[in-house]
Parts: sequence; C-alpha cells; structure tokens
Amino acid sequence: MLGFHQDAEGHWVAELSCGHGQHVRHQPPFTLCPWVVSAEGRAGRIGQALDCPLCDRAELPAGYEAYRRTSVFTEESIPDALRRRHRLKAGAWGVIHVVSGELEYVVEDTSTRRVVAAGELVRVAPEVEHHVAPLGEVGFFIEFWRAARAASSP
Repeated sequence: MLGFHQDAEGHWVAELSCGHGQHVRHQPPFTLCPWVVSAEGRAGRIGQALDCPLCDRAELPAGYEAYRRTSVFTEESIPDALRRRHRLKAGAWGVIHVVSGELEYVVEDTSTRRVVAAGELVRVAPEVEHHVAPLGEVGFFIEFWRAARAASSP
C-alpha cells in the first residue's frame, strides 16, 4: 500500500503499487479493518502488502499506457534474464505478445504454468516473479505499460 484516498461515497481506497485501488472498509462483523478509520491506522499500513484481485485476473489498471516495446525475440535470441526468475518494478506492467510458435510463462511462487500460443498474450503484473521458456520455435515481443503521464503545460 502506497497511500489512501476516499472515493465519491467517502469509502477508503488503498492505493497499491500495482496501480490498482482496493477498497478497505471496517464493517463489523463482516469486515474487520478498524485501522482504516483513523489517519494513524492508515499511516501504519503504508508499505504493507494487500492482495489485489484485479492483479490476480491480470487486469491492467485504468489510465495505463504502453511506453516501450522490445524487438521480437526468438528461441535463439531470448535474453538470459527472461529465462531466469525476474520481476517487473512496482507500477510497471508487461504484456507478452506471442507472434509465432508457443512460449511457456511460469509464475514462480505459485508454479503456475501457461502455454501462450501465436496470437495470444499474457499480462504480467508488477513485482510478480516469473520466467519464460520457448516451446520450440517461437517469436514474441514485450510491451511495457505504466501510468499515463499528465500532459505538460505550455
């Protein structure tokens, strides 16, 4: 959690490092988050992790845009860093586009494996350890996404 703001109805929303917002409510007996009702309580939670169901569904945050794209990698040109456990920095998303063949995408902590075929893509959330492996001949590129920058004034 990076910070908090209130929505239009006055409910507290945690601002997460992934770019999403997550409502945090203290509604006993169903939801117990007494810390959210005070400024001190919220401040004490800054820096702590909070599960993000939108990341679990690999949904890009609203207001994000592509800012960089790699060249097309093949089974022979995949950088070693992509073949090993690595992660994107906080706030940065990756979108892997497979243009030919198949690529295996592996999320390290869950051992989730997904075969991504030509014409498909996989979204990679920030700070999720993962790696890729070619399944024979493959071609793919990666787009990197971040929060859109505000237009500068003239």
